[in-house]
Amino acid sequence: MKVLHRKLLRELIAAKGVLAAIISIIAVGIGCFIAMSSTYDNLEYSRQSYYRLCRMADFSVELKKVPTGDLATLTEIPGVTNLLPRIIFEVTASLEGVEKPLSGKVISLPEHENAPINRIVIQQGSYFTDQRQEEVILNDAFARAHHLKPGDHIQLILNNRLQDLVVIGTAISSEFVYLIGPGGLVPEPESYGVFYLKHDYAEDVFGFEGAANQVLGQVAPEYQSKNRVRQILDQIELNLEDFGVVSKTPLAEQSSHWFLKSEIDGLKVSATILPTIFLIVAALALNLLMSRMAEQQRTVVGTLKALGYSNREVFIHFLQFGLLIGLAGGILGTLIGYSLAGGLTAQYRNYFEFPALTNELYPRIVLLGMLISVFFSVLGTFRGVRSVMRLSPAEAMRPKPPLRARRILLEKIQVFWNALDFRWQLVLRDIFRHRTRTLGGLISAMVGAMLLLVTFSMYDSAFALLDFQYDKLLLSDIDVTFKDDHDYSALYESQQFPSVDYAEPLFHVGCTLRNGIYEKKVGITGILRNAQLTIPRDTAGNRVVVPETGVLVTRKLAEILRIQAGDSIEMTPVAGDRIARQIPVMKIIDSYLGLTVYADYQYLNRLMGEASSITSVQLKTDPGPVATRRIYQELKQVPAVQGVTSIRDQKEKLQEVLIEQMVVMIVVVIAFSCLIFFGSILNASLISLSERQQEIATLRVLGYTPKEVGSIFLRESFCINLPGIILGLPAGYWASKGINIAYDTELFRMPFTIDTLSWVYTVILGILFTLIAHWPVQKTIQKMDWLEALNVKE
Repeated sequence: MKVLHRKLLRELIAAKGVLAAIISIIAVGIGCFIAMSSTYDNLEYSRQSYYRLCRMADFSVELKKVPTGDLATLTEIPGVTNLLPRIIFEVTASLEGVEKPLSGKVISLPEHENAPINRIVIQQGSYFTDQRQEEVILNDAFARAHHLKPGDHIQLILNNRLQDLVVIGTAISSEFVYLIGPGGLVPEPESYGVFYLKHDYAEDVFGFEGAANQVLGQVAPEYQSKNRVRQILDQIELNLEDFGVVSKTPLAEQSSHWFLKSEIDGLKVSATILPTIFLIVAALALNLLMSRMAEQQRTVVGTLKALGYSNREVFIHFLQFGLLIGLAGGILGTLIGYSLAGGLTAQYRNYFEFPALTNELYPRIVLLGMLISVFFSVLGTFRGVRSVMRLSPAEAMRPKPPLRARRILLEKIQVFWNALDFRWQLVLRDIFRHRTRTLGGLISAMVGAMLLLVTFSMYDSAFALLDFQYDKLLLSDIDVTFKDDHDYSALYESQQFPSVDYAEPLFHVGCTLRNGIYEKKVGITGILRNAQLTIPRDTAGNRVVVPETGVLVTRKLAEILRIQAGDSIEMTPVAGDRIARQIPVMKIIDSYLGLTVYADYQYLNRLMGEASSITSVQLKTDPGPVATRRIYQELKQVPAVQGVTSIRDQKEKLQEVLIEQMVVMIVVVIAFSCLIFFGSILNASLISLSERQQEIATLRVLGYTPKEVGSIFLRESFCINLPGIILGLPAGYWASKGINIAYDTELFRMPFTIDTLSWVYTVILGILFTLIAHWPVQKTIQKMDWLEALNVKE
């Protein structure tokens, strides 16, 4: 072993405590990078392979009814390579022993397992057989939620007739990786399912012989760009205009795909931001350590240079210190990251349905993680030793001249300075005379506090959105949606259901809004002007009154359509006469719900040429389980009902999901923040201890106890960390605001709110972590041989 290698080994062993703290910070940063990147690849590769397996559609077109023979012209459109006509309807289902009316989507499939687009993957049982027509394949999550298996029976209301069907199998599909019902945000497999029927049977039961109401399509690879797909859909809409095109949806806007891609893209961003924070803190800590080590060894460096070692050899020797730290942090970070990726992937399996979603170890990510770890470690080492490397051998062999004993700024304030006791004076002098170390501690504490506040803010914002949605905007208990438009008598009948205290009508019109070249397919919701169960509100929670004429438009939709209050926009219904109408925009409201449009109930009816038409009814009911059971029993007997949504159940489900996810995230971030505080404080304190051994020994000779000596370092830690924590509060505020802006999507945007308790918890945890980090410093002081320290040569 070479002399420099033996020296390196001794120094690593001597600094094992400080190195453990620095390596831990690096390991967490690399662990976050590998965990996020691996989970990203796990999801993305699973998505790609799943889409290939099922031959995922690139677009879908929903129509009122189109003869399949008239679809031949679509294959002549440049870029269209494959088409599949389907029959698709929203239905209600009934299961023995299940009180709540169940909703779902009926989808027709070819009689034999050869669908050219959006194939299904059988999980239990088999594909359709030739034994009977009344067979159904359930989506697997719905079957699991209700303990259904092949051979069981389920009843569906198809075209206003109750049909008894035999469950022949269960399946999953790339079309429904993330399956949510109308108006939902999280999967509810216990309430909403997908029911696959034979295409011939669906034609017969819905009266669609030789016709379909949905067309799936695939495009050639060179036509996959967003603009080209949009051009193809525009041409398809033109060709099928006579058959009532209700909507056209490219893959990018398909519900399941949108949620999945949003989550995957979010992981990609997280894999960059979070690790960078930890690695910067680690580089600062390593810079302090190497600066101190290089200064302490300046005479050794000078001697090595005098003995013939070149600057390059000595410099590489010190860089090897950082290299080994980087390798150790990278290896430990890989183990942490792989374990975290396994936990994250398992969490995603609860929400995303894949044939297989496993945690893999990707050599590319591991190698990149190691390189990043080594880079930041060597960077910290380089900055720490370069000043000593510039010295000539003769100059380096002389001990560093003592620092000039100059008064700090506070000493010039005589009244203040004289009021301090001796230990406070020691603390303040050390803080102001070691500005680099102080700055590193401030930044570390600021970063730790910022992470804590950002996490608490995300928790506050998520529950603020939940409260806005279910405590201010939607105040009904049960929403009942009808298959077709009904007159006002449907409201009176709903009010007669047992335990219904109050009911309100809704009139929903699907339409395309256009302003010049800008357009968007949305729904206009007609509500009563004095509505009590759906109340439009702005982001401040104030009620917004629906105008007698015209519409209320959310700001997000106004930005998409480039409209302002007072403008007039073109509205074309997707059903009915499909005649374009000009409607005035009366007000733009700031809201957390992205593309919502409200209108007066009577005005919207007049606009559509209707007289008090109703598409759904909202009910305020007795919350008791017996009363709810009676309402569900009544609703099961109404064939016209298309869907029943329990707002209470929806809120409870969302709360359950949010609490489950947020608690895990908060615990992890608290642990990581603690590590930042712990590592930076321990590193700075141990470096200070090694530099001030004689000072500490002198204090012990003068009669100061280890506890009193330790209090000096504790005061120093608090003087650095408390300002850092305070600086972390505005940093966390603006970081939270940035995240809030980034999450502004068409579907919703998060409220920006930070509760008072979040600020308090951030400060308290920062102080607690400072106390925890001081414990090993105090133990080191108690174990120090102060008599030996007095013999240290100057």
